[in-house]
Amino acid sequence: MIPRGLAAGLFVFAVSGAVPLPAAGLDTGAYRAAAASGSFGTVAGRVYEERQRPEAPDHPLAGVAVIIVPKSDDVLRKLEEIKRVARNSADDYRAAGPSILAVRRAYEKELWDSGAVDLVKATTVDAEGRFIVADLPAGNWLLIATHSVKIDKHAAAGPAKQRGVYTPRTQLTGFQRVTVWLREVTVANGRSESLELTDRGAWFSGVVEERAPDAGR
Repeated sequence: MIPRGLAAGLFVFAVSGAVPLPAAGLDTGAYRAAAASGSFGTVAGRVYEERQRPEAPDHPLAGVAVIIVPKSDDVLRKLEEIKRVARNSADDYRAAGPSILAVRRAYEKELWDSGAVDLVKATTVDAEGRFIVADLPAGNWLLIATHSVKIDKHAAAGPAKQRGVYTPRTQLTGFQRVTVWLREVTVANGRSESLELTDRGAWFSGVVEERAPDAGR
């Protein structure tokens, strides 16, 4: 359950994309100017779980979704606030994962609706744990990478009383463990920025619960 204040903020944030204005207060002029002048750079990286033993190899995290969007101080503020609030209670922690994904999707939609679809760059990490995004106009960007793993619901079901306190009138049908990496990247003309994203260096780790109405109530 998302706290009332946070939910209201996310609702306003999400619907604001319906109006074709600059996304999240962002001025895309600098990116347009860089593209027009032929000033482009590249962001490449590797996403992996760090080795458990010195002699063992790192484990690449294939399939991680990577999106690179223009840097927005407003979006960063919202994300950092969700992360901060997540420490307050179990309810807030459970709400954080879905809220982070909601902010990311809302910002993508705002960019699309404002005519800046070409500034939304998405890719997927390959089998070797690598990704590359080329032809980025020089400027400040925000990289958001997410990795979801389906978990057996019984692994974290908890006592019935506790479940009732947090989510009344619903039953847990499953959940995903979600890892999020958040990086600010400055792209310069003719340069390639290299990133190392590891499980231990993740910006946030949480869960996204899947619930259905409890027929027994």
